Amino acid sequence: MIDKPLALPSPSRRTVLKTAGITLCTSMLPFGGTAMASSKPVRYRRYNASGKQGARMLKSYAKAIRAMLALPPEDPRNWYRQAIVHTLDCPHGNWWFLPWHRGYLGWFEQVCRELSGDPQFALPYWDWTVEQKIPDGMFDDVLDPNHPAYLASAPDFERMLTGVIEQAGYWSLPGTGFSSRTQLGQLLSRRIRFEQDLMFDIVQDPSGRMFFDQPGARGIRREQPGFSLATADAVAPATIEAALAAPDFLTFGSAKSANHHTSAGFGILEARPHNSIHRCVGSRDCNFTEARGFMGDMLSPVDPIFFLHHGNMDRLWDVWTRKQIQLGLPYLPAGYDLRTDLPDEQKSPAERASDYYRWAREPILFFVDAQGKPVTQTRAGDYAWTTAFAYDYEPGAGEEQIPRYATVPGPKAKRGRTNGTVLRREISTAEPASAVVRLSGATIDGARTASQVLVVNVTLNFPLMVHDAYVVVLNGPDDATQVDAGSPFYLATIMMFGHRGACGALTYSLPLTEKLRQASAAQPLPADGSIRLRVLPLAAMPGHHHGMGGAEAVELLAVNVETY
Repeated sequence: MIDKPLALPSPSRRTVLKTAGITLCTSMLPFGGTAMASSKPVRYRRYNASGKQGARMLKSYAKAIRAMLALPPEDPRNWYRQAIVHTLDCPHGNWWFLPWHRGYLGWFEQVCRELSGDPQFALPYWDWTVEQKIPDGMFDDVLDPNHPAYLASAPDFERMLTGVIEQAGYWSLPGTGFSSRTQLGQLLSRRIRFEQDLMFDIVQDPSGRMFFDQPGARGIRREQPGFSLATADAVAPATIEAALAAPDFLTFGSAKSANHHTSAGFGILEARPHNSIHRCVGSRDCNFTEARGFMGDMLSPVDPIFFLHHGNMDRLWDVWTRKQIQLGLPYLPAGYDLRTDLPDEQKSPAERASDYYRWAREPILFFVDAQGKPVTQTRAGDYAWTTAFAYDYEPGAGEEQIPRYATVPGPKAKRGRTNGTVLRREISTAEPASAVVRLSGATIDGARTASQVLVVNVTLNFPLMVHDAYVVVLNGPDDATQVDAGSPFYLATIMMFGHRGACGALTYSLPLTEKLRQASAAQPLPADGSIRLRVLPLAAMPGHHHGMGGAEAVELLAVNVETY
């Protein structure tokens, strides 16, 4: 157990663990010290919300929330104004998901520190792998969004915020003229043309508005705070271990896309625990299908549990980064080793052509500081490290995946991919989509011995903005609707997240190693090593008869199994 904050690696160094000599020197350090002393020491520790220190932080958190709820809506630190930032700009299903949320939490934490009067305040996190229920303290006072201090209904929200958002300056044309790298440019890329578009989505959209009237501001109740079997599976130790095994940033942090408003695909961490927790807390009694509560949509930060959930997501990114550094493996997009602090126009062609350059320059423009002023850190690269806000975490689930001592990098791990054959494309309640993948003997042995990580990538095509959940079944009986989340043939539930749902082709990465062991123990694999995957709507399963999205058929485009 770590007793005090530890130094983290400096983001300003170009050659962290670049040579074996540096690696051998750092091998003398314990795991918490990572690679090198930081130029910006840790000042704050984020604690587990259910521990003694976490309980103290929850009291300060409640003080900050009360103060933010009491602020006039013209103040950008007002509780609902902070939540609207997420609605306007938050990325999902792309490689900016992690840095955007780190920045969002970091500046929000500073606002809380200022308004709570607690100079040591740091956001606690919810370790849902260990505690598979909402922490009991999150039902107390204003930590529950059904408290009377919150706006009770959509009309109340509309009366308070109408006109205020329009005057916030988001849609102002800069004096330098139009640019996509302005707030206006970013909003237009999301088709939010003016305040009325935003307010329509929040309070009027007949297909499902973002605002949830009390007492339905949170789907999970104190009387029944636990997870469904599917949610428990999404946050299980085996799922987290598979996510942390990712060999590079793109595999870990979701897919590369054109900009942070466009979804391309979901890595394990975002596809499984992130989306599942949002949909669990944002549906009636965690059933995934009956929308109830802010957490199920883009106004999710109205529920204070949002920040504890994303605190754990950020903690796991930090765990993965420290693991990569200890192993001498890449921990940011390719090209980080070419990074310089030169102005963009003076950077070399090689640096400007790198993935890291493109990732780090993505504009993030809506955050405000503890005084409500726009921040000057406006690029994704500003949030690559926890040192941006001088914090670290009390250890939690997944920490055991970090080697205690740094090692000399070995041969680059060989990655393999086996493409499957789609047998039926259309997903319907009457018949699932299906595909077959033939795995080699070496791949199957790797799963049995845990010497390899197996991940199945499922690509679905969404013709309309769909919010439905889909179950993926691995082998098993002919009637896939009889496979529940406790079955050895259950692979995963694919969750949508976001007001506009999903549209177009998206790939979801799902852990396969442990699932294949369970399925093959219950039903031996055929001699050719083939596995059968079927995808069906959750609404087709017994006990789930409510859909949350459109009725148009979704297609299974492709399936492959990746090993590393």
